[in-house]
Amino acid sequence: MAVFWRIWATASASLAITLLILVGLTLLQYRNVQRTLLSERVAVLAQNTAEPFVSAMAIGMPLASVRNAKALLERARQTDDAIISIQLLEPGGRILSHAGEEGADASNLATLADWSAGAVNRFEGGRFVSVTPIRGAAGGSPGAIVVSLDAADSVDRAWAMGAELAAAGVAFHVVGSLAIGLSLRRAFASEIAAFDAVEQDVELFERDIWRGEPSAPGEGGELHRVLTEAHASYRAAALRSLADGAAN
Repeated sequence: MAVFWRIWATASASLAITLLILVGLTLLQYRNVQRTLLSERVAVLAQNTAEPFVSAMAIGMPLASVRNAKALLERARQTDDAIISIQLLEPGGRILSHAGEEGADASNLATLADWSAGAVNRFEGGRFVSVTPIRGAAGGSPGAIVVSLDAADSVDRAWAMGAELAAAGVAFHVVGSLAIGLSLRRAFASEIAAFDAVEQDVELFERDIWRGEPSAPGEGGELHRVLTEAHASYRAAALRSLADGAAN
């Protein structure tokens, strides 16, 4: 049975590693989907928030002179309970107007944003922060909308998905290991029996010769008989050789 346990342990370990990789990849994919959904959600919000400012710039009004900027940002913030703050940022990093909490480091975000390339998103301290450039009529980016969103719900969903996948993986591993064990036991029944018989004959031979504990008559199989006869022949030949040497 020793060979069976070794094969079964190896197969079960391989199944566990495969399941672990599968769960990890699935969780990473789910996290990426959550981040994509957050990015799209914030992108739509930022675009709708930026429209009044784009209209103001179209008639030659600079962003800093938009008097109702705070009201526009506050109206956008109230559209989603998860929004922590919305800020109107100029390229130098100065906050022109804001609504909600002032927890985001706007100057740091300004250095991260490549305003000619598009929006920049990142997670920091349980928040999802997005910097979305405001495109001017001339094609430049005279400012940006910075949206800070509470990502706790997304993180909780990711952890819940991880727990569900882990539980399913453990259950599948238990069932799969049992199925593998039964399959191996049936498929290699004759081979396992032959290997066990060989181990038993070798153990009997070692006990007979090295430990001085003779086996009972009829005990052991064909291999035990062959080993015993070979050892007896070897001893007889050795004794004859010693006798011939003494005679000479």
